[in-house]
Amino acid sequence: MFITILEGQVKEQNWQQLEKNYAAAIRNPPPGLLESFLIHCLDNTGLWRIISVWKDEGTYNQYKTEKIIDTCVQLFCDAGSIPSRTTHHVHQKYTRVY
Repeated sequence: MFITILEGQVKEQNWQQLEKNYAAAIRNPPPGLLESFLIHCLDNTGLWRIISVWKDEGTYNQYKTEKIIDTCVQLFCDAGSIPSRTTHHVHQKYTRVY
C-alpha cells in the first residue's frame, strides 16, 4: 500500500465548499484508490488534509502521470489554499474487524 497526504490551510468561509467539492469528486474514484479521507484538524482549525490510500506506488504514479490525482489539489485551490503533499510507504497495517 501507498499513502499520500495532501494538506492545506483553508479559511473558515471555504470549509463547506471544500467538503462539497470533495463529496462530488469522490463519487468516481480511480480503481487503484482503496480509501480516501477528508479530515479537519482539531488543534489547528484551518488545517485540512486529504489522506488517500492507494493499492501501490505504481498505481499512484500511473494516475499522477495521467494528472488524475490533480483533482484533489484542485479541491484545495478552489477553497483558496495552496496544498502540499507527502507520500508514504505502508510497512505494517492493523485492521480491527467487528
